Amino acid sequence: MKTKFFLLLCLTALLFAGLGTQRDYWSAAPYRTEAAYSNISRVATDAQGSLYTIADSKRSLIKVNPDGELVYSVSSNADALPGTIQLFDGIATDEQGNAYVLLAVLDSYGLKVSGERILKVSPDGETQQVLYEAAYAASENLLRVGKIQGLSVKEGAVHFFRKEVDTIVLFRLAAGGGAPEELRTFALPANRYVSELAGSDPNSFYFTSKRGRLYAVDATESPTMLYPGEGTVQLNFPVQVFTNDGRHVYFIDYHEAAVQRLDAGQPHYPIQSLLRYTQLTEQFGDVEWSDFTNLYVGNGKITVATTDQIIEVDPTGRVTHWTSTYRYPTATIWMRYAYWALILAAAASSFATIRHLYVHLMKRRISLLVKQLGVIVPIILAAMVGLSYSVYDSFTNEMKEEMRGQLMLLAGNGKHLVDGERLERLNSPLDFMSDDYQAIKLRMNDLLSQAGENRDGLYSTVYRYIDGNLYIIMDDDDSVTMFRPFLTSEENLLVLEKGQIVSGEWEDATGEWMYALGPLYNASGDIIGIYETGKDMNGVRQSHLKILSDVLGMIALIGGVILIVITVMTVYLISSIRRLRRSVNLIASGEWDTEVDIRTRDEVAELGERFNMMASSIRRYIREVTGLSESYFRFVPQQFLNVLGKGNMTQVRLGDQVHRTMTVLVCNMRDFSEFSSTLTPEDNFRFINSFLKVFGPVVRQHGGFTSRYLGPGMLALFPNDPGDALKAAVKMRETLATYNGFRDNSGYRAIEIGISIHIGDVMIGIIGEEQRMEGSVVSDQVRLAGELEKASGKLGAPILLTEEALAACKRTVRLDYRKLGAVQLYGESRTIELYDVYEGDPEPIRRLKRETQRQFEDAVMLYQSGRFYDAREAFVGVVKKNRDDLAAKLYFFACDHYYQHGVTQDWNGALKIE
Repeated sequence: MKTKFFLLLCLTALLFAGLGTQRDYWSAAPYRTEAAYSNISRVATDAQGSLYTIADSKRSLIKVNPDGELVYSVSSNADALPGTIQLFDGIATDEQGNAYVLLAVLDSYGLKVSGERILKVSPDGETQQVLYEAAYAASENLLRVGKIQGLSVKEGAVHFFRKEVDTIVLFRLAAGGGAPEELRTFALPANRYVSELAGSDPNSFYFTSKRGRLYAVDATESPTMLYPGEGTVQLNFPVQVFTNDGRHVYFIDYHEAAVQRLDAGQPHYPIQSLLRYTQLTEQFGDVEWSDFTNLYVGNGKITVATTDQIIEVDPTGRVTHWTSTYRYPTATIWMRYAYWALILAAAASSFATIRHLYVHLMKRRISLLVKQLGVIVPIILAAMVGLSYSVYDSFTNEMKEEMRGQLMLLAGNGKHLVDGERLERLNSPLDFMSDDYQAIKLRMNDLLSQAGENRDGLYSTVYRYIDGNLYIIMDDDDSVTMFRPFLTSEENLLVLEKGQIVSGEWEDATGEWMYALGPLYNASGDIIGIYETGKDMNGVRQSHLKILSDVLGMIALIGGVILIVITVMTVYLISSIRRLRRSVNLIASGEWDTEVDIRTRDEVAELGERFNMMASSIRRYIREVTGLSESYFRFVPQQFLNVLGKGNMTQVRLGDQVHRTMTVLVCNMRDFSEFSSTLTPEDNFRFINSFLKVFGPVVRQHGGFTSRYLGPGMLALFPNDPGDALKAAVKMRETLATYNGFRDNSGYRAIEIGISIHIGDVMIGIIGEEQRMEGSVVSDQVRLAGELEKASGKLGAPILLTEEALAACKRTVRLDYRKLGAVQLYGESRTIELYDVYEGDPEPIRRLKRETQRQFEDAVMLYQSGRFYDAREAFVGVVKKNRDDLAAKLYFFACDHYYQHGVTQDWNGALKIE
């Protein structure tokens, strides 16, 4: 039982270990074959046609093969330190299928950037290597965007720009890591305010400014403005700038709602619209499209990302393919089903382990302490979980409502914070960092505590409302451009048309937010814009999880203290019960003088007093019953009653009987008639009692009982293991040697015994009449065992076994024996296969039988096959070596007779014994 429990325990541990190691395959819906893209911010492809996306609001890097099947999905927060949020912010690929991603490390509110890393992700996503790492001081006040931009791969090396206050540095980094090589440091002209960078050639790259201008940088120190034309005032603003050949520049224009391509190699830098939002809505009218978010050019195609879709465009601008989903690999789906199977197997194994422990090892008995804790612990755990959830839910909801109220209050104060007249003078991206812009920005930073430091995750955005269109003017996210169009919604219209203050939650490619909107007015009282303030929900969520962790920790501590108190009290209360139980066990084990001493002065103490009274009565009764039982068992053995299924003599009834298979042992003294004739009747009785006193206990010691005495002998039955009878017979032979030694020392002659062992069905029961009954056994097997005991002397076998008995004994006993062959007793028509167990013979005889065993058994086979002459000669050889071998002599005379006179028609190959 313990082995089975250990195996179940090991199996359960292995199953739960498998659940832990394969937890990536957990899915509440394993039958799902595909997943939808969500909040895509970056896109790239490789030479094999695989698609890479940064999705889920910058929290996931997803690789899909050309067939649309998921290769891997990597989380940005896999190794995030406590109190930080990590988001993917750029991606590039090489020809081998490695991905190089830019990872931004932000504070717990998702606002301030404290560092950046460039990671190399292997083609299968299994390994990630940090190639470059940069740490930033809090005083640099980097909001949501770090300094690294323009990540690209060229000639097997990673290229990237590092944007400083007044310079741009282009680095080259080996694909295996190491220190980056500085290719060029470019000093920015005044008032350029770099927004984005693209390219990898130190003498030919591009950047955009916060004022909506696109510049080309060559070997000189003076950048060339490519877009828009000099002196032109417009709201167009190139974003997500990309180049793959150094000549053609691709970008997204939100004003035109289009993907544009500019040819820097031609005069006047012609611009071509490759893909327009209206083109998508006309071509795919049944699809709901969202804003363009990113683009990538490679492998002869242009890959454009919207918030939830991927679009492929050829160089002419024709849409060749689009998708909003990717498929899970078949192996992944099956592994998810397998994980559920593993969950069910772990549950079943746990149940089987607990059941086995309860049913078999603990025998369905469980400590009162365990039972009490088994009830209290789940209740306390359930109460703790319920209380924790209730406190957490109530507290977080209250916090969210309080935060919503604070945000609405801040949004409502926006009209006092933002000078409407200054806001009206901001009419194009060229007004970036103008006096009006800086004045508004300064007041916003002052409101949000210490010039932008220690904001607790608060952000602010100002929108300008012009001719029915809404534009972003300034935002704490450094990647957001000035005068980016913003779609009007029902909430925006409530602010713009009715001047209401509204709040809500929003999720896009850059993250999840809780926000509040308030109207901004000009001097005439007209609404000219919206002031938005809010918090990143990633930070709020981490704050809530910290609260949950604290609540759980506190409640767990309280619950632990409660459990300890309950345990101590329970142990104290049941200590008296345990003393009482120990006393009961002592009495049950036969220590009748046991008494219990309980001093708790309660109901248990009273129970202890009653126990002592009961113990006293039991002791008195046991003495009486023991004396009576011992008297009974002198006449009817306890084992006899056990076989009948009776507990004591009072349950025995005339005619009670049991039919079962038992091992029969007959032991008798040889030549007792001749021996007893030399003794007086008194001496005969003394000898018989002395004989039985010596040999009778051997039967009991080996699990048997004596059914009846045969003078100086006995008929014994062994109801359990047949090997017990053989062990008892060998022990009797050993005891005989000691017994004869005592007789020799006393001047008496030695005696000899014969033993036969047989196995078969017997009928054991109670015979007699109502006033006189006795236990008896009725069976032809018993009669046969008695006849075999008589034949043992003629065969020279102190212990004679039938073939059935030997087969049953061989499973548990290994002794020396030899095969005597088939024997036919006088008056019997059947033959019996007999064996001579010479383990109990004196050492000289045992040695001779062992040396001649092979020759003897071969001779028996010759006899049984009718080769009497050869058998006779073989038996002669055995007798020459062992002159006391009576079985060999019997066979010799039989062979000689049959050789000279032949056999009768009824000869069956058996040795006949008269």
